[in-house]
Amino acid sequence: MKKRIILIGVAVLLLVGAYFLVNKLSAPEKEQDDGYTPSETISIFKTEKDNIVSMTIATPDHSYTFEKKDEKWYVIGKENIKLNNVRIDNLAYDFASINADVLIEDTGDLSLFGFDEPLGTPSIKLADGSEQKFVVGRKTPTGTGYYFKLANDEKIYSVYSSKIEGFLAELDHYRDKVLASIDPATLTEVSIKRKNETIILQAKTEDELSDNSLGFSSWKMVSPYSRDANSYFLENDILKKISGFDVTTFVDDNPSSYAPYGLDNPGYVIGFKYTENKGEETVEKAVNFALGRPEEDNVYVRVEGEPNVYLLKSSLFSYKDIDIMNLIDTLVYIQNIESVDRIRIDAQGEEYILEIKHEGESATYSVNGKTAYESDFKKIYQEIIGLFIRGDVTETPTGEILFTTTFTFNDGRSDDVVQGIAYGDRYVAISVNGKANYYVMKEQVQTMLKKVKEFSENP
Repeated sequence: MKKRIILIGVAVLLLVGAYFLVNKLSAPEKEQDDGYTPSETISIFKTEKDNIVSMTIATPDHSYTFEKKDEKWYVIGKENIKLNNVRIDNLAYDFASINADVLIEDTGDLSLFGFDEPLGTPSIKLADGSEQKFVVGRKTPTGTGYYFKLANDEKIYSVYSSKIEGFLAELDHYRDKVLASIDPATLTEVSIKRKNETIILQAKTEDELSDNSLGFSSWKMVSPYSRDANSYFLENDILKKISGFDVTTFVDDNPSSYAPYGLDNPGYVIGFKYTENKGEETVEKAVNFALGRPEEDNVYVRVEGEPNVYLLKSSLFSYKDIDIMNLIDTLVYIQNIESVDRIRIDAQGEEYILEIKHEGESATYSVNGKTAYESDFKKIYQEIIGLFIRGDVTETPTGEILFTTTFTFNDGRSDDVVQGIAYGDRYVAISVNGKANYYVMKEQVQTMLKKVKEFSENP
């Protein structure tokens, strides 16, 4: 039994010895071994960050150079692309101070470290005209760093990955992915150009908001109709989906043709106007996104006025096909009852006069000279102005006039004259002051007139 324990002990000692021997002969395979001199701070290269005037990233797959002009970085040959200057400044800081976690003293064959086929050969130019070149070898066995050296020095170091990966990154890593960042609260206009239709929605001015005669919504449609916007659908279907327009993929910075992306004749152009604070100054800005063909969950996009093609998430433009009727107040005619003194309705030989006498904060109501309860009067008022749009009038209505309603106001405005004109068998075109844009269901008009008659008989 004792002899067996001794044999096992000898075997363990032999294995341990073999382990150290293998690691001694294979320096690149183990970072912390006899061939390495660990140190907390091993400086490889150091300069002032502002001393760097250009930086080149070069790998077997890509190469580009950043150059600094007027405190801003540009890509040589691609000066039109937008860059994340903060991220590039951080790259300059990384180049300005390069420290190693390990100095490898026993280097042997440099190919063991990947320097025969380097992953990258980054370089920088300094303000005095000098240039410093670097070489990036393969990753260390632990995957936490890269082998690294100065191009004109044989010393090999191990440098943490977080530092080196910026020296190998593709250009897209340093590009600004935000095409536009819009706070919905700053929006002044939203437009959707599609097929043969252009929808334009505008935020009302302060004067418009204070004018009760212009409706209650804070937005209005100015094309293709001139109407109050439907606040509910506008808020939930459009405004809540607007924020940052981030690039999914940078596709082409200078395409020879936009046809492959469906952008030679885009099916949609989505536009925004908004304000942005620049210190104490408020600046008006605008951006228009031309949409091309879809690509899985994305869509090809071009910002009007710029050559670049991008892929953006299709969900950013999910409202592009919204029903136009969801964007407008579908009441064909609406007025605040507080602004109305008198309503006269002439309906095929019948006449109804509804009056409101305002006395301070109170009011009295009547129909054809008979006093009416306030609640009943307001219900019939909702019936009179509660006709819902069902479509657009495309031909001049020439049918029978079913009713004429004249609204008289107490705020100095001229009377409004609203007429219902037969429009086919099932519809009634509604003309406001001589202009008919929409039609409603004939059945709803008949119901309204019936209720007005019943109200006049029993107010």
